[in-house]
Amino acid sequence: MPEQLFDRTSRGCTVEDLDSRLRTALLAVAETELLGDAASAAVACVETRSVPRRRPGLFARLLGGAPQPETLTAAVLLPRHLLVSVTDMRTGKTTAHSGRLADMTVTEVDPRLAVDTGVSVFTRWSNRSEAESMHVALGDDPAGVSFKDTLRHAVQAAQSG
Repeated sequence: MPEQLFDRTSRGCTVEDLDSRLRTALLAVAETELLGDAASAAVACVETRSVPRRRPGLFARLLGGAPQPETLTAAVLLPRHLLVSVTDMRTGKTTAHSGRLADMTVTEVDPRLAVDTGVSVFTRWSNRSEAESMHVALGDDPAGVSFKDTLRHAVQAAQSG
């Protein structure tokens, strides 16, 4: 059985309480995609810190395998969209994307491939020409589990209505 890759902790919060890098990127993508005032329209918001459990082995490092970065992820659920932003804590680089709930598929990570918390979200993300999957990191704690459940229900509601 594979090892758990990351220690993840999530906290429920408001958009205003997010790390400033995550908040700035999320609000910028919401503005670009004409989604309105994301801060006031947020149905749910979570911030997750992901710390890698171990460094790559000696052989992987010799072949140029970089260690997994520590990341900070924000996920904001709007009535019809999901906003996701990730900051690589080593480089400071932040990316943000949005996707329509009605077009999403949300699945658990296959435990035969990796022991990881969070969900895989398949959709056509903003600034992408084709649909692709993105892992949304969520802790296995009450805040992460609650957001995951809320997201699943919102996707089901968007697809049925």
